Amino acid sequence: MKRLRSPAGVGAILLLLTIAATAYHAAVRFAAEMISQNARYQFERWNAGKASPQAGEVKAATASLRASLDYEPGNPILHWYLGRIDYWQVRSGPPADAASRAGRQAALETFRRLALLRPTSGYAWSNIALTRYMLGEVDVEFVLALEQTLRWAPWQPQLQLTGIQLALANWDLMPLSTQMLVLESIRRQAEWKLVDQKPALIRLLRGYRRMELGCPWGGKALACPGS
Repeated sequence: MKRLRSPAGVGAILLLLTIAATAYHAAVRFAAEMISQNARYQFERWNAGKASPQAGEVKAATASLRASLDYEPGNPILHWYLGRIDYWQVRSGPPADAASRAGRQAALETFRRLALLRPTSGYAWSNIALTRYMLGEVDVEFVLALEQTLRWAPWQPQLQLTGIQLALANWDLMPLSTQMLVLESIRRQAEWKLVDQKPALIRLLRGYRRMELGCPWGGKALACPGS
């Protein structure tokens, strides 16, 4: 019979394997970071209007992010940037345009993967809702994404305002439970002390002719009864 190894020897082998696995994963993360770093930096500049992409740069940035995902497919940040670039390219495209629809569909698939990786991310759900809306698909997935946005990002005002606007644009199609969730979000944003959200809320409620949803805090600005 082969001689059994001592507990100390087995422990040493396991330690070496753990160190090797840790080093490998660190190298993979480093490779993914290096490949995607410039693509992410460039996109933030384009998105902020600080620079305009030159010929082939968007395609190269997308290719870099996809290459990074080959190293680290479970990295949510890479999925986030890839989806944003896909959506950004067709952000102004007509809803019926085939290329615009294809870009939005590609972005949607990426945001879905992001939601699977980070199911509590308001950014993931907000982008799913927005992309579904831009595809003209106000359906069960749209409503779910809208509700998840409002639930998981209660104190992220931009996400809340986006969710509120999407709901107001489709108010008559929203289930009662969703409408109640939106009303709670409107109230919470109106009461937020750090930033005065009332002007933005009033513009939305006026724009979609839902002034009654802002009473009583809207007062005269929303023609609330008794104001």
